Amino acid sequence: MHLGILNSEINNKPDEEILSSRRKFVKTAGAMISVAGLAPSVAFAAKAKEQGFNGTGRMGMSTGEDWIDTFYTGGAEAIIHYYADDFVFEDITLFQTIQDKEELYNAFLPFGKGSPAGEHQFDVLRYDGGMAGDRTAQLRTKNPGGYTDAEWQHWSHDTFLGAEYSYDEWCVMQWIWRGKHKVDFLGLPATGKTTTTRGITFHCYKDRKIVRESTYWNYRDVAIQLGAAQAPDKFWLKK
Repeated sequence: MHLGILNSEINNKPDEEILSSRRKFVKTAGAMISVAGLAPSVAFAAKAKEQGFNGTGRMGMSTGEDWIDTFYTGGAEAIIHYYADDFVFEDITLFQTIQDKEELYNAFLPFGKGSPAGEHQFDVLRYDGGMAGDRTAQLRTKNPGGYTDAEWQHWSHDTFLGAEYSYDEWCVMQWIWRGKHKVDFLGLPATGKTTTTRGITFHCYKDRKIVRESTYWNYRDVAIQLGAAQAPDKFWLKK
């Protein structure tokens, strides 16, 4: 899901060739950035450990690229193995929460290579993360007031799911999503159009597997590009 996919006809290069070279560059660059300023021997050791989800050591930019790439190169069948047996996947924009791998597989299908829904390109812009020891979530369990019990249950339930799952590492990834739509998108007239938007994903890991994922992406910006919503009046900007 990289720029090479949408631009392969222009460059006259096969998708797989473009993906392979770009993945190799990003993983190398990510490792170099993460060890900048270290002694050569330390830098070499850290770089050697930057091998994505199947590697060792700290997770980082190359791990994020591995996760994003697998949506396209391996598809739904491959990416679901990056998730632990007990996991929570949450798409806040769609108010969608999944804890079953068959459901996760079905949710990821539209974004794989050759999907009848369109071609999708995702690129990680920024990775922040670190070790967490062995932790579980801390929750607000009491209704703070202003909500009925039913309202509080409705709005808090998905956030609380998987709170008992321990994690030893975490990350926040910011990414960009470009999609060339072959069908209408979430009820919006998108057939034949290309949209671009930003998103952010929070991961909790246990033994290099995803135990919790919370993703948010800018649906409003897509709607603006498709002519279904008005751009905001940025009243706060200096005139």
